[in-house]
Amino acid sequence: MGVDIGNKIGERILELRLSKKMTQEQLAEKAQIDPSVISRIERGTRTNLRLNTLDKIVNALGTDYETIFSFSENTSVNKRITSKLALINDSETLQTIEKLIDLLINAKS
Repeated sequence: MGVDIGNKIGERILELRLSKKMTQEQLAEKAQIDPSVISRIERGTRTNLRLNTLDKIVNALGTDYETIFSFSENTSVNKRITSKLALINDSETLQTIEKLIDLLINAKS
């Protein structure tokens, strides 16, 4: 079974957007495209992405094509972590986790 590149790009855009703490609306505004387009791309319901649209998103995210197309096996790990985080209702615990994540990100920079 082949890899659906459109879905992979959508997942990667979502991942990069969240890493920059941007909402779909903020990304759409910065890319000068409709927010519903970002939503459909990230959900994988719009996989026939035009190069012009992708270029606007890449620029709005402040990234490059190499980063957009660097897919990893970490996607499933990210989904598992996100699912587990959704189960935590304690805001103090979530703030601590966020600080840890920020520390890890900054340590990699």
